[in-house]
Amino acid sequence: MVTYVLAFLTAMFVLYRFEKSTAPIQPFVQLLALAVMGRWLFMTIPNVQPTTAILMLTALLVSLNGAAVLALFVPILSGLLLGIGPFVFYQFLGWLLVVVLVRLFRPILLKSTVLLSLFGLISGFLYGWMTNLAFIEVIGTDVVKLFLLSFPFDLAHGISNVVFLIMIRPLFERIFLRQLG
Repeated sequence: MVTYVLAFLTAMFVLYRFEKSTAPIQPFVQLLALAVMGRWLFMTIPNVQPTTAILMLTALLVSLNGAAVLALFVPILSGLLLGIGPFVFYQFLGWLLVVVLVRLFRPILLKSTVLLSLFGLISGFLYGWMTNLAFIEVIGTDVVKLFLLSFPFDLAHGISNVVFLIMIRPLFERIFLRQLG
């Protein structure tokens, strides 16, 4: 219950910060649609999806506020297509953790595609570990077994992040450099 309250308060803070920003909403709505559809299109391949890469590139090239709002709405909207449950809060917190870290290490990640790719691989595990907390809280399973069982899925997520980052980063840079100056 505490986690849900924490996630709700964090979501309210994210929305408040986005409301106070001067960023146009249209690019974020388009990115939201792209991220949700990316999850839906790749749903048959476990943990392979472009969503984390899209959120990472949004945090890297646009803004933390915009990426945080996407991290909030992607699991909610994609949950309407794929199924919604208590894990949605943990998906939000997992993606929020990833975008905050991307923004924190932004100067380094902008300079090196290799480091961004490595961080994409690590992000698959960070996101997976955060969503594992939903199972720990709801089911009360053994933590070590859960992390061992989730390793191949987290690895698949991390590898797909690397592939999607390499594929879509040039496109994102062209679009956002043109839009933002």
